Amino acid sequence: MIEKEGFKFCFDEKSCETCQGLCCIGDGFVFLNENDIEGISLYLGISKTEFVKTYTREAYGKKALIDLVIKGEKRCVFLNDSYRCEIYPKRPKQCKEFPFWENLKEKKIENLEGLCPGIVVC
Repeated sequence: MIEKEGFKFCFDEKSCETCQGLCCIGDGFVFLNENDIEGISLYLGISKTEFVKTYTREAYGKKALIDLVIKGEKRCVFLNDSYRCEIYPKRPKQCKEFPFWENLKEKKIENLEGLCPGIVVC
């Protein structure tokens, strides 16, 4: 169980084992920093230039991962058919920090339950 100061909830990381990638599906952006771009491109065995060209887009003046629409479902480009992250060891910082995002900090637990099964009362 992971706790973070200032948050009204905890995160049960074991829930990721059976989750269907809820945090990777739907509208939104996964923003990337330079470390993310370098780490993921190395993990994929491609150049940073090729990674940026193939897997990113501009959003609000920042680099973000592209989405795919598969069977009518908008999802992260790296979420596979088994709902597992294909770059999990090198996933972006934003993904590593989920669900401890500032915009979720003050939300009530009952409003977060549908977002992720790992968000629980401490």
